[in-house]
Amino acid sequence: MNDQILKGYLQNFGNQQGFANIPEPDLFSRFVTYCIISKQLGAPSSLDDSDVDGGQDTGLDAIAITINDRLVTSCDDVDYLCKNGSIEVDFVFVQSKTSPKFDGGDMSNFVFGVRNFFSPTPTVAPNEFIASFKEIKDYIYKDKVMKLHRAPTLRLFYASTGKWTNDEYLNGRIQPDLDALRATSLFTDVRFSALDADKLKTIYRELRQSVEKEVTFEKHTILPKIEKVAEAYLGILPLSEFLKLITDDDGEIQKSLFYDNVRDFQGDNSVNSEIAATLKDPISSGNFVLLNNGVTVVAKQIRKIGESFRVSDYQIVNGCQTSHVLHLNRHAHGASIFVPIKLIVTNDPEVTNQIIKATNRQTAVTLEAFESLRAFHRTLEEFYNSFGTDDKKRLFYERRSKQYSYTDTPQTSIITLAAQAKSYLGMFLNEPHSTHRYYGEILETNRDRLFLEEHSPFIYYAAGLAISRIEDLFRRGELPHRFKKFRHHLLMLFRLSIGFAEYPPLKGPKADEYAKKLCEVLWDEKAALTKFKECISLIDTKLGQFDGDKRQSDRLRAFTATLITIKTRRPQGIVKIWNLERGFGFVRSDDGKDIFVHQSAIRDSVHKYLREGERVEFDTFQSDRGPQGRDVCLVTKGAS
Repeated sequence: MNDQILKGYLQNFGNQQGFANIPEPDLFSRFVTYCIISKQLGAPSSLDDSDVDGGQDTGLDAIAITINDRLVTSCDDVDYLCKNGSIEVDFVFVQSKTSPKFDGGDMSNFVFGVRNFFSPTPTVAPNEFIASFKEIKDYIYKDKVMKLHRAPTLRLFYASTGKWTNDEYLNGRIQPDLDALRATSLFTDVRFSALDADKLKTIYRELRQSVEKEVTFEKHTILPKIEKVAEAYLGILPLSEFLKLITDDDGEIQKSLFYDNVRDFQGDNSVNSEIAATLKDPISSGNFVLLNNGVTVVAKQIRKIGESFRVSDYQIVNGCQTSHVLHLNRHAHGASIFVPIKLIVTNDPEVTNQIIKATNRQTAVTLEAFESLRAFHRTLEEFYNSFGTDDKKRLFYERRSKQYSYTDTPQTSIITLAAQAKSYLGMFLNEPHSTHRYYGEILETNRDRLFLEEHSPFIYYAAGLAISRIEDLFRRGELPHRFKKFRHHLLMLFRLSIGFAEYPPLKGPKADEYAKKLCEVLWDEKAALTKFKECISLIDTKLGQFDGDKRQSDRLRAFTATLITIKTRRPQGIVKIWNLERGFGFVRSDDGKDIFVHQSAIRDSVHKYLREGERVEFDTFQSDRGPQGRDVCLVTKGAS
């Protein structure tokens, strides 16, 4: 690679993502996917959710399917996002080459791969990763077609390290295939974009650096001093100036600016259609400033000289619908349109949270939209921070969106709120098969079991640490990649393999003690690797014996059930005392704890009682009165 700056960006990306030691072509492929998908979504995204590169990839490196600007990875995600009304679907395909020139043959193969993906009679069978995306695509077009507000859009991105000159020959090579895609009538829009080294550098800078824009804010008034607010202004901006705030260098709307907005753009619904009608009418467009509630912008800093405001590191926390409709209708009577603006400057995250809540009270929003604002997540963030600078223990809990986006914090050390919910669900609630579901659905269906105020933050940290270790081991090739889809099953098996109860304590000192024992293994990387390898061996064994759909086994409760029955070595102990009349007693476990046992917990046998001095094995769970045994049975010769 000849471009030294791009090479430096690749190195920075590799260090941030934990890919520093992989071959340059593979690193470049991941870099391109990260840049494109993250830009499309408005926030950094997991490469694992989009990567389809491998054998029989039909010229495709990555695929992303989004619904209402949310990445979907399963048909269950589609179902959840359809619950709130109509949907807008976008398909994104990516291919990259490290070649310093754009090759017509490679570009043609790429577009062919996209055609093959959408063809009802594909000429090349896809690999398993592409097949899973085809399943989602078919589900949308066949089962959810009535939910489509419009036909989906199709975006194709081809990247090279060379210079794109809009060559007529290269465009001619791909034009017939693009026309064929348009002729299918499957899409409302088909666009091909060639990304060269300069464009990739621009996108990566946008993702890694805080946004800064300069506007002329002539008509404004200064608000009185407000506690924890550095400055605040009310005013109006001409549409031309407002568009500077919300668009990127290509004139496209910059989605990352709306990440803190609690509601995605809702498309051409009745309210937005009414706004658009106002803007298009030459008479009523001048009244827009009177009819619209306006836009709220929260910034970390502004620098102003007279009427020129340079706004830095900002989010549009209210006004997502207005902003998108204005952008879509930016050519309609723009000179007469003014936008009401509230500009607030604060570095206090709690003030920002209050503003988000207050300015969005009137809108119907989903549960996950306000989840990060709850006090529990602030406590959890502080607990993560309590491990200081110890590299083997330190992780960063990202409770607020893009909290570490503009820092040098490695992405591999960041546990997002969604990742935290999924790792906890798999590790402690024995539901790894449910972690593929859309994050909002996970919160909704587990609201009485997740992020409760009385829960110990230590057990959440343990789950975050475990998933971080697993991801790192897969990234370094120390665990077979084909088992990566079972990573949340590995969390559950890891906990069970150490001998802890199926239903662990989740609050109080006992939960802290429980979590610490798990973490002591995880902090020792060699010990953790050994344990995870054992767990993978168990999954491999059970997978071979599984009668269900092996391809979908990671998403099936039945397969999870087979894993939970695996016993490595259950706790054992000696019956200390047994009250025959009352039907209960205590077992002194080998680690010195007294375990309460009721006769109903004894495994079916000739009799439902124990004798003092008998050796037994059992599972435990934490009851309100302390550790209690279940599935208790006598230890016979050869038992383990």
